[in-house]
Amino acid sequence: MPDGDGYQVCGEIKEIQETAVIFLTANDMESDMLRGYEVGADDYVTKPFSIAVFQKKIEAMLNRFGKQSAGDGYRDGWLEVDFSELRLSAGGRLVFLSPKEWKLLRIFLKNKGQLLTRRHLLEKLWDNEGDFIDDHTLTTTLSGLRKKIETKEHAYIQTVYGMGYMWVSEGEV
Repeated sequence: MPDGDGYQVCGEIKEIQETAVIFLTANDMESDMLRGYEVGADDYVTKPFSIAVFQKKIEAMLNRFGKQSAGDGYRDGWLEVDFSELRLSAGGRLVFLSPKEWKLLRIFLKNKGQLLTRRHLLEKLWDNEGDFIDDHTLTTTLSGLRKKIETKEHAYIQTVYGMGYMWVSEGEV
């Protein structure tokens, strides 16, 4: 990427969405490859490369991720979440989330009905670049997410006093 940092872009993509990322680069140093995998790359291809082999890698990855993304969302009549499109609506109204809110929502939906401690949430929200997520940031992100998706009639994130939080709705994935 002549005008950016591919490692950072990969980390940001992987932080909010589970999708395939292939690095295609002239950087063939082992340290570059390892860094690519550390930030979430699914493959790392260096130039020169075989077009035929590269096409097969892409086909295999599309097949694998296509199967994984089926059902990658949540729907219950009020709230509709589509992680593959990063699209969310509440009561038919389109809602925009920050990257941290998307990540927090994904954590809750992957762990529906399970108690999640603040410590667990902090660990999961910590990003690949080592940006520190503190307790205040978690509180702010959680509050913002609740304001955007919940009403009195539609409460999803239950506070379990002294223990943590739990996603409590019976939606369909």
